[in-house]
Amino acid sequence: MKSSVKVNAARVECEISPMIYGHFIENLGRCIYGGILRNERPGRIGGPWKRRGDLLDVVKELKPPVIRWPGGLYADGYDWRDGVGPREARPLRRNRYWSRFGPFTRVLDPHWFGTHEYMDFIRELNTEPYINVNFGTGTASEAARWVEYVNGTADTLEGSRRADYGEPDPWGVRYWGIGNEMYAFWTLGHSGPREYARRYLEYRQAMESVDQGLSFVAVGSDTAFSETWNREVLSVAGDQIDLLSIHIYLPGFEHQVGFTAYHLRHGSSGLYAPIVAAPLEIETRLRDAWKDVEAVMGPDTDVVIALDEWNLWWKLSQLIVPKYTLRDALFVCGTFHALHRTSEFVKMANIAQLVNIMGVLSARGPRFYRSPLYYAFRMYTTLAGPLRVSTSTQCDSFACPHLGGIRAMSDVPVLDGSATLSADGGVLTLFVINRNVSEEVEVDIEIDGFDPRGDIEVHCLDGPSAEAFNWYGRDEVVSIERSVKDAGDVLPRYRLPAHSATALVMKK
Repeated sequence: MKSSVKVNAARVECEISPMIYGHFIENLGRCIYGGILRNERPGRIGGPWKRRGDLLDVVKELKPPVIRWPGGLYADGYDWRDGVGPREARPLRRNRYWSRFGPFTRVLDPHWFGTHEYMDFIRELNTEPYINVNFGTGTASEAARWVEYVNGTADTLEGSRRADYGEPDPWGVRYWGIGNEMYAFWTLGHSGPREYARRYLEYRQAMESVDQGLSFVAVGSDTAFSETWNREVLSVAGDQIDLLSIHIYLPGFEHQVGFTAYHLRHGSSGLYAPIVAAPLEIETRLRDAWKDVEAVMGPDTDVVIALDEWNLWWKLSQLIVPKYTLRDALFVCGTFHALHRTSEFVKMANIAQLVNIMGVLSARGPRFYRSPLYYAFRMYTTLAGPLRVSTSTQCDSFACPHLGGIRAMSDVPVLDGSATLSADGGVLTLFVINRNVSEEVEVDIEIDGFDPRGDIEVHCLDGPSAEAFNWYGRDEVVSIERSVKDAGDVLPRYRLPAHSATALVMKK
């Protein structure tokens, strides 16, 4: 079949929230301690711990729009009061959730990274904070006091404590999550949907009594885990929910036995098709969750979705050494396209996690490297515009076998296109993923409603093979190659390299 991509830049379909390119950090393994922070006295858990300026510099290049903290499963065992005050006086406690899995997931918490350190991190990155309160083992009044500590003026009880600890002005944090995966047996404080919804309302009321200007994220469920949770929660508390949280990990850690058996039968090359097709699974699940919202709240609801945990995860070792490949970076690019297509109702997304734990970045001791996922983020956060315009693709397709939580698909398009426009309409960026593992694809590109002038910037995320990966000392094996081409060399026909994602940046 002849391949083509058609873009109608005059047809703006939706605004894309910049928050879909967000991140997540949690006191799990070496994400914060050993990742964001480096121990000045290695081997001594009490530190001192110092923030890594070199790593922070490469995070800045991602222009992260929002960073979620402190969890995750960790949040529902976290007492925020342990993480304020002089650091040398903060308690050394057992990590209430992750200590059960041993030293690789972080047994002890020195509390060197608390509210002030998080907000300093946020301020340094010029990003939006998103805090999860302790719902599992905490109380509504504790959550309200945390809001007052963060957002209260210096004449309030907790605001004055914050001022005493060196921060006189309120931080004004807007986004607050109430609970994490409460539908699941593995969480602290697991409950049924109606019980969760009633307690959610108690938390919201207590937190709003301190600050009326908050946006609240309630626990929703991926329909693969529960087909009834979302509707029951919404039926009780829907008119008091701003964002409904959905978590999706594929193929899914819960499918690790089946994944391992598949891997042994088919080898690493057999993983390529289902993983690059997995964004279609994510899109299906997001649309299923949105059906739940519309069924209960109606089509004109103000409730939107936050995909505030997502990534590839299929074995425990990825919490220690992720080792993501170009294949996995194409999955990230495809997920961004899925988020573009669902941008009417998905307004935030946070990959898990920023450093080490399934990380976009990996660090150990004095060294770190940028994974292929890092480059996928950098390409979209720096090049994508805020407006989604009409894009259609015609191309060959391939079959995707069932793998864990990824359903079998018979007609996965080889090409996946998404076009965005700048706010002033002067820059059009066309992203196209070539999922063909071994062959380049020649594609006809038709653009209506936009007349490109001058040169076209070409940014290509690629590597020597689909299984190529980055490592310490060689973190540009998979990277972005930038070139500038005459418009006539790109339009109306262009060759997309095998296993690649390409961004064509055009100006009027």
